[in-house]
Amino acid sequence: MQCIGVDVGKQTLVTYDGKKERVFPNRQGLPEFAEFVNHGREALIVFEATSTYSRKLEALCHKKSIPTVKLNPRLIPSLREVNNKRSKTDQTDAELLYQYGVERGKDEAEHSLLVDRLAEAVSAQLAIYRVTQKARVSYQGLFEALSQDPSTPRELLSELTETITSLKEKEQECIARAKKLIEEEGSAAESLQVLMTIPGVGPVTAITLLALFRRYPGTNRKQIVALAGLDPIEYRSGSSVHKKPRISKRGSSEIRKRLYEATLSAARFNPAVNGVYHRLKERGKPEKVARIAAARKLLLIAHAIYKSGESYHAPTDKEG
Repeated sequence: MQCIGVDVGKQTLVTYDGKKERVFPNRQGLPEFAEFVNHGREALIVFEATSTYSRKLEALCHKKSIPTVKLNPRLIPSLREVNNKRSKTDQTDAELLYQYGVERGKDEAEHSLLVDRLAEAVSAQLAIYRVTQKARVSYQGLFEALSQDPSTPRELLSELTETITSLKEKEQECIARAKKLIEEEGSAAESLQVLMTIPGVGPVTAITLLALFRRYPGTNRKQIVALAGLDPIEYRSGSSVHKKPRISKRGSSEIRKRLYEATLSAARFNPAVNGVYHRLKERGKPEKVARIAAARKLLLIAHAIYKSGESYHAPTDKEG
């Protein structure tokens, strides 16, 4: 399998295949890059997730059934440090991506060959929900600050209140549209219902997880944790350089956020998550470490529930 590291920019794709650097236009359909990849080779594409700029590359790989490794951009500086790359150019980044693919790509390749249209449509509604929620929180912060100032006109506060109310309604509409899309497909509606039987998992978290699980239907426990960026990684160099293990953060930050927030409730009302959380706290672990472990446990429970199709039931003492 030929590994190709691809540094994705707004206008170009800079690639490296172990022998030569090549530059292709990043335009609709990527015809030049597609022709290069189609030359009788079995390719593995390694690239950074760069928001809308990498969407065309992702779409091409889906269409051509090309396995990919999609890395979080935060990982690249660490790769540069480990490989002693002092300069930062598109070419060196493509080389780093190629090297990562050679060393670890086979184990991490995503074979999501078919685009799940429902997952894409639901994810679009969730994206609008996130932007709207962020705007509403900003407006609420502004309202609270201005309401403490006696000189603030009441008309302005009323206008801000209306805006906040409107944004709340917009958030609810986004979730309602996502639910409606899901309800139109029987199996998806059933999956959403069983996910919501898990203590600590509300509608937004359940919809977010459903989209993740449908996008990567064949994943195992280890893979789904990695896709959420909750897999631990170690940093060791020789016998003297040892950094504390941390999560990779290679996956979706939104999924981690939803799971992390859900642990506020799950750590109280979900026995399995409660056990993980309190064991770590009793061992003196920081709150953040305990919450991340609880989030990982909650993700694994949700993944198992989704795959089984059965409603949640609290584990017995025998089950642990």
